[in-house]
Amino acid sequence: MSSLSPREKRKLEDLFGMSSGYVLDFSNNSFARFFEEEVNRDIYGGAYSGNGSSKANHLRSFWTKEDDSLVGRVIHGLLEHCRDTGHSALERQALFRDCEAIAARLAQAKPVEDIEAIDGDTEDFQKVAKAARECFERNEPEQGLDRLHTFLVKFLRKLCEEHGIPRDRSVPLGGLMGAYVKRVKEEGLLTSQMAEHILKGATTIFGQYDYVRNNHTMAHDNPVLAYDEALLIASNVASTVRFIKACEERWKLARQQEEASAEGMDIPF
Repeated sequence: MSSLSPREKRKLEDLFGMSSGYVLDFSNNSFARFFEEEVNRDIYGGAYSGNGSSKANHLRSFWTKEDDSLVGRVIHGLLEHCRDTGHSALERQALFRDCEAIAARLAQAKPVEDIEAIDGDTEDFQKVAKAARECFERNEPEQGLDRLHTFLVKFLRKLCEEHGIPRDRSVPLGGLMGAYVKRVKEEGLLTSQMAEHILKGATTIFGQYDYVRNNHTMAHDNPVLAYDEALLIASNVASTVRFIKACEERWKLARQQEEASAEGMDIPF
């Protein structure tokens, strides 16, 4: 559900001329094509018919059902349509600028929380991470799952190497994660049973990710996952990666302090 306020909705409806039931100068066919091209949604497929059959009501339903990022893209696309066609809405300059600001606010929303954690520290790693992030920033998680899987494999293999865990390139994601969790537990790095249980749960989830990648992403000729399912998986993975990175930084600092203490040195903060 988007965070559009009633005041923002009134401005958008006013600019797009929705009181008549229409939206700008779209026909039914061009309206359907617009949504297909902008956000890969079937505006007449039934999901957005709850408020009535007019184009305006379909758009209102879309605003209610979808998240800020997706709604922001549609509003931006409608404004671009005004520019491209020289629509009379352009003449209402103050209102048009207000609607641009609404689209910009919504566009700042992240469809996947913690997506910034998908990053690397080498050029090769950064390229993989950037390819994954860009899919989610474009609100295309169905495409991003394959790239995110590649990132996660590289990330877990790197963790195993840093913790001295023997690596075999044939080991699947669940095996890599399970070996990592076992090692950090042996090293006494986890301070709560709950964190341990959460990471063990991630081991099971990552084990399923291999199947999803091979059978439900664009890695192959597959039927892709539903949008919301793809977002759920991506959000879970990104949050787990963020948590692991935070833990690794904390553990690294603790080791540095211990080594410095043993040598009689101070670690600057």
